[in-house]
Amino acid sequence: MTIVQVDGWLRLAALAPSPLNTQPWRFRVTPAAIELFDEPARALPIADPDGRERTIACGCALLNLRAAGAAAGCDERVTLCPEPADPGLLARVTLTEGMPDTALAALAPAIERRWTTRHALRAHPLPPGLLSALAAQAAAEGAELLPLDDRAARQSFADLCAEADRRQHHDAAWRHEVARWIRPGRSNDGLPASRLGGRALRFLVDHFDFGATSASRDEVYILHAPALLLLATPGDEPHDWLRAGQALQRVLLRAALEGLQAGYLQQPLQLPDLRERVADAFSPGRRPQVCIRLGRPVEDPPPRRRRPVAEFAEFLPA
Repeated sequence: MTIVQVDGWLRLAALAPSPLNTQPWRFRVTPAAIELFDEPARALPIADPDGRERTIACGCALLNLRAAGAAAGCDERVTLCPEPADPGLLARVTLTEGMPDTALAALAPAIERRWTTRHALRAHPLPPGLLSALAAQAAAEGAELLPLDDRAARQSFADLCAEADRRQHHDAAWRHEVARWIRPGRSNDGLPASRLGGRALRFLVDHFDFGATSASRDEVYILHAPALLLLATPGDEPHDWLRAGQALQRVLLRAALEGLQAGYLQQPLQLPDLRERVADAFSPGRRPQVCIRLGRPVEDPPPRRRRPVAEFAEFLPA
């Protein structure tokens, strides 16, 4: 591995999705391996008090790193949660010249094509056989992808999402946390806002309850999305969350190869009692981790906001 190679891989790793675009990962590059850490300073203590979604986001970045290395012809060795005494160290990756994972390498071109939509999706159906292909991608990382494809299931999930929207927006601490991550102008993280409108938008989000409006919008999104997919894992520990993140990213990259993008519906999974109801209704015996709607966006991709590698990576000398 050369520094130039690793720098390029880390730039691609950082194109992973994260809650509110917090980008909560940190990498340490040693002569022997690349180590992935979470970044507690970028936590969302109200929406994500146990760091589950933060760890899932780090898992997404880990999958991007693995795919970039595979595309460069590298074999990989990945150890999740390698040091029990250091829970912040999420993974250790060794990439060496050898026999690359061709399935991962095939996903690498989609890393720069994937983006998150926060708007409506076109009503176009998904390509035939794609849902099975996406389920296989999730299974490759030890997760299960469950389509919510009948009207009753979607309405049930929409009702849970509406309850979550109302409860979260009614919570002043939650609103303040979201408002803090609305970033104007050319910021390299957070949610986008114009330079002139950023302060006003932060004020509105911080001080007004838009729960009913969000609930109505999300119900439309849920009922009319070409696909509504729930990602679940057998367990609910940090290594399961890392696997969920890697599975999610494989699904997103495979979808992006077809020109499809995802929007997230995490609200009912961020409230413990509603998450239990999601599990009981849609993934009994498994833990729901992520819900996405998938299709072709109506809008063009927004400008990409990402921190430079120097902000989240440390290169240790040999």
